[in-house]
Amino acid sequence: MPIAKLDRRIFLLSGEALRPWLGGLITNNLGAPLTFAALLTPQGKIIADFFITQDGDDMLIDTAPKFADNLLKRLRIYKLREKITLTEVTDKTHLYALWSGSGDLGHADPRSKALGQRLLTTDIIETSASAEAYNAERLALSIPDSHYDFETETMFPADANMDLLSGVDFKKGCFIGQEVVSRMKRKTTVRKRMRAVKSAAVLTLGPISCAGRIVGECLYTSGSLGMALMRLDRLSEATAPPMNGGAIIEILTPDYS
Repeated sequence: MPIAKLDRRIFLLSGEALRPWLGGLITNNLGAPLTFAALLTPQGKIIADFFITQDGDDMLIDTAPKFADNLLKRLRIYKLREKITLTEVTDKTHLYALWSGSGDLGHADPRSKALGQRLLTTDIIETSASAEAYNAERLALSIPDSHYDFETETMFPADANMDLLSGVDFKKGCFIGQEVVSRMKRKTTVRKRMRAVKSAAVLTLGPISCAGRIVGECLYTSGSLGMALMRLDRLSEATAPPMNGGAIIEILTPDYS
């Protein structure tokens, strides 16, 4: 089973009112040992997505480093007079991904069983794979990862497939941005989704077109693999293959769609 250490910022949250306070802010319920969720703007865009690991009465949040400062700032603003403590523990806590095997270390990745497990620990574990190998694995599964694929306050949860990857609970109580996200779920067909793309050539950042019509944008590349934000309505109407940088590309259809 490959084991890779992932680059994450990690925060310890504690306090008597922690569960109802945090649960009222984020897009998901806190019932599972490991929860995938996000904090949104009031307009419904992702400030940061993250994983929450239950640690007794406390919780550990791990998020992409580029989101961490903004996430911590927002949580401190929302804390108000609640007796909640937020402490960074990145220097003594580590996040590992384990996949393509069996075992009971950590918790199953809530986004997809195919991504294996995530292990948050104070122990230093010998790795057998690189973060780049894990990145290639998740790209092959067409699973977005904010560490690579998008920036803060640029994506709605549905754009990043969070509603399909156990990151949004539409039946929970209120959360910040819920009105916008729920309205998009109820009243419209989602037109934009992130999809992994593959090419025989090296992919380039920028537009994806079919017969000259823009159907998407490649947001991240890693050699011949990448992640794109696609206009599914335009793609379904296309009469020519999608192109990127002068080369025909393949749009990977995820198992969870």
